[in-house]
Amino acid sequence: MNASTDRVVRWWHLLVPGRGSVARPSDRFQSGLLLVAVLVALAAVPFAAAAGSELYATQKPVSAEQVAQRSKATAVLLADGPATTVSGRSGVVANSAPTDAVWQAPDGSRRVGKVAADEGARRGDQVTIWVDRAGNPVPPPLTAAAVLVDAVCATLGLWVSVCLLLALVYGGTVFALNRHRLAEWQREWDAEQEKRTHP
Repeated sequence: MNASTDRVVRWWHLLVPGRGSVARPSDRFQSGLLLVAVLVALAAVPFAAAAGSELYATQKPVSAEQVAQRSKATAVLLADGPATTVSGRSGVVANSAPTDAVWQAPDGSRRVGKVAADEGARRGDQVTIWVDRAGNPVPPPLTAAAVLVDAVCATLGLWVSVCLLLALVYGGTVFALNRHRLAEWQREWDAEQEKRTHP
């Protein structure tokens, strides 16, 4: 028997004690619970992957539509941006606020409205914004890379959540079993002391 096979056998006996072992019922229950937790964690992988795939399939057409309908534009501020805020702990705080600006719509028309300007921005500064086909300011489009990242994060997040829940259940159960075993040992010790005191 090579070293890797011997290691697998030792782990198996740890997870599933045989009939000839000295494992107590609580030890067998704990080992069985650990085995179930591992199997459930493995079984959760395809379900988490399916959830991530579903999210990807849902967001992909949304991303394609936004990328097609939104474009960058350069807005020129018509007023100063918000005043610079200084925090005693972190220094300068980079906030933004709606500020009057002018920009060109995709059809070439001139548009006036409010855009997000950073603190310290001055009148006449240029700000890059995203606009829809009508020239209205909109958030940046959801890119294909962002869709992929969201799907991967959703998959990992769901699987990690399942593992954390399993670990919480297992840890709580082991804590309760340890208290039970300690109580049994105390009773056995008290009984043995009673025998020695009253032979």
